[in-house]
Amino acid sequence: MSADPAKKLQLIWPWIPAFRAVAETEHLPTAAGRLHVSPSALSRSVKLVEETLGEELFVRGSRRITLNRAGQRLLEAIRRSVTSLEHAMHGVLSHDFTGDYRVASLGVLTDYFVLPALLSLQKERPAVVPCMTTLSSKDANRQLVSGQIEVAFYYDATAMPGIECRRIGSLTNSLYCGKGHPLFGAKGVNLPAVVEHDFSVAAIGDRGTPMDGWPVEVPRKVGFQITMLSTNLRVALSGRFVCVLPDVVAHAELAAGRLRRLPPAPVPETAVYAACRAEDAQASFTAEVIERVEAALGAAPRAPAPKAARSPRKLRSRL
Repeated sequence: MSADPAKKLQLIWPWIPAFRAVAETEHLPTAAGRLHVSPSALSRSVKLVEETLGEELFVRGSRRITLNRAGQRLLEAIRRSVTSLEHAMHGVLSHDFTGDYRVASLGVLTDYFVLPALLSLQKERPAVVPCMTTLSSKDANRQLVSGQIEVAFYYDATAMPGIECRRIGSLTNSLYCGKGHPLFGAKGVNLPAVVEHDFSVAAIGDRGTPMDGWPVEVPRKVGFQITMLSTNLRVALSGRFVCVLPDVVAHAELAAGRLRRLPPAPVPETAVYAACRAEDAQASFTAEVIERVEAALGAAPRAPAPKAARSPRKLRSRL
């Protein structure tokens, strides 16, 4: 039989729905019910796919049928193709995107930027159903490639093949404490004085460094640990700990006088990235989602620029 992939694709094309149903359920009776055929007919279709490809796609047990690695790769390819076809059909049949639109994001990005952008767009286009999920950048990239989500917003750039990723802005971060903390009304506060107090610290991220961006060479005392940086707002308002917060998160409480921004912290800005499949980068709805999130990031509250930059070497020597 010809080894030409295009020829083999043409041969298995009629059986792709059968393969996908079995691959996604890993249970012949369930898949057969979905397609309204008998389990034996479905089993024959799957066997024809395997024979045509010359490759086993499943591990067969006494009660279940499970995808092997080759089967997983084929299923992911089918999902990507179906997603692209769905998007193309939307363009053919209507002027606007309709149906489920799947978005991955993280804490602060979700609450302050992505969710407002999607609410605004959905109001204008009620036929769109935003479906949001929380994923790490690694998991988001995997689901983008497999066609499970359409766009992702996160903090780590990727060069993964098939994904278009670009920086769309950044978040500034500052040190804060709440009313009741010894530093809230103190005068002449500097960084050496700040690090004498207990911090609420974000967990270690995928890159092996604290998620709040605190430099590993500057020691601090940990009195509380959280998983998501936005949670530090509640902790800071308790008046018990010094916290690193994105300035957009602290803005309202700072304006109300319930938080104090402490002297400039040695914490860098947090870069924000948008990612989608390369073939979808020019799709009008995806482009508009990214543009609105980017515009919101550009208008977000930021820390004031420091009056004078201090040498990191001098800073460490004082600590």
